[in-house]
Amino acid sequence: MTRRYADSVVPATESAYQSIRWARVTLVIALTAETVLLAFAMHPGETHQLGVLLREMGALVAFVVALIVLPRCAWSTSRTVKIVIGVGAGLQLLAVTHIPVTSDDDFRYAWDAKVQLAGIDPYRYAPTSSHLAFLRDDFLFPAGLHPCPHGIADGCTLINLPDQRTIYPPVAQAAFVTLRLISFGGHGGHVPLQLAAAAGALAIAGLLARHAVWTGRPLWTVAMWAWCPMTVMELGNNAHIDWLAVLLGLLAIGAAERQRPLAAGAWLGAAIVTKLYPVLLLPSVVRRRPLMVVGGMVAVIGVSYLPHVLAVGKGVIGYLPGYLREDGYSTGRGYRLIGVVLPPIPAGIVAVLSLAVAMAWAAFRADPDYPDRSALLVVGVALLAATPSLPWYTLLLLALAARVGRPEWLGVVAAATVSYLGAGAGAKLSVVGASAYGAGLVILLAGTWWRLTRGAAEGRSPKQARPGAALPVRGA
Repeated sequence: MTRRYADSVVPATESAYQSIRWARVTLVIALTAETVLLAFAMHPGETHQLGVLLREMGALVAFVVALIVLPRCAWSTSRTVKIVIGVGAGLQLLAVTHIPVTSDDDFRYAWDAKVQLAGIDPYRYAPTSSHLAFLRDDFLFPAGLHPCPHGIADGCTLINLPDQRTIYPPVAQAAFVTLRLISFGGHGGHVPLQLAAAAGALAIAGLLARHAVWTGRPLWTVAMWAWCPMTVMELGNNAHIDWLAVLLGLLAIGAAERQRPLAAGAWLGAAIVTKLYPVLLLPSVVRRRPLMVVGGMVAVIGVSYLPHVLAVGKGVIGYLPGYLREDGYSTGRGYRLIGVVLPPIPAGIVAVLSLAVAMAWAAFRADPDYPDRSALLVVGVALLAATPSLPWYTLLLLALAARVGRPEWLGVVAAATVSYLGAGAGAKLSVVGASAYGAGLVILLAGTWWRLTRGAAEGRSPKQARPGAALPVRGA
């Protein structure tokens, strides 16, 4: 006797049912452990970044265990989707109940929105400018705060880089204004921005779930995004606007898959003028009818930037040049993994050439029917070459890896978190960054080798999607 569940047919034996029960128990334990560890990582009393790092890495281990056992729980497709999205929503809700732990970027979001609603272009002045003194409030410029995170000449502010103009592009600026209007002038402090990021994370999970069901991919790939500790910490808790860049980038990939070049270009343009780095997706979406893709992209970027260029000219660049210098890219010291074997300047050259080769391959040789696969490679190469120390920059890689079903990239995703929190705990960034990304690269290579050799042993082409394994269960 056999029964069909999800995408597989297996014997309906008592041992199979027992295996299912153990898988479900293990899943509950793993998700409970992840939730508890994340709750302690976000606890208001946890101020040392080493403690946050250890708890977040512990949550990552529990998350990986949950990913492994989820396909063995043998729920139906609809029930699995509900469980994956429901657990993801619960984790995001947990994150929203705590103030941001490892980032203060959302203070800048709130400030930029306030400046715009006062009728002033956000790229014109830095927060410390006397022209904006009338906009200061107790939330962003608290009086008598000790210790003061960012001291200024006439007080204290919670806005990072207060002497620099904003770095965030126009679509991000529009999002900041929208959220401030929805929250009736910023009532709730961090919460409106956190809720928006949490909702964005769940919207991305919904897109991934729809794609997985449509293509027959296993649903653990959706959990790879929705349950990941980095998704929870950097979106629901730290409220990074990267959720919007990732969402728009995935919409561009989806439009390219459906052979809608103008829409793909427009979505991509919107993603780029949210957080710049989605430009890495361009080679993957431009294969078919490139003029329409580029036309749609340029139109959106042009319309977004035009009012600001007319208002402040080249000031729209904001703090970007200083940001690149600060992270060491102008001197070649930011390329920490390649820098292990090469001096700074040659390391920078090799990093740029590596990315150029990956982008050229995606633009001219990759399969246009699967833009997400080539995009995953390009974004992954970019992160391994540039080794950023800001964990929210790896969220696009995580979303693409989830969409394609490549868990071996999780090591690279986690590397930025280890770099960021490790350096915050006192470790030397060049050492912890190279070590973290080196470990991520080893995990990537080992996982890729295992997947390819397993596919060869099962007689499958590396390009074939492996259907999600599921076991039978009574009453599922």
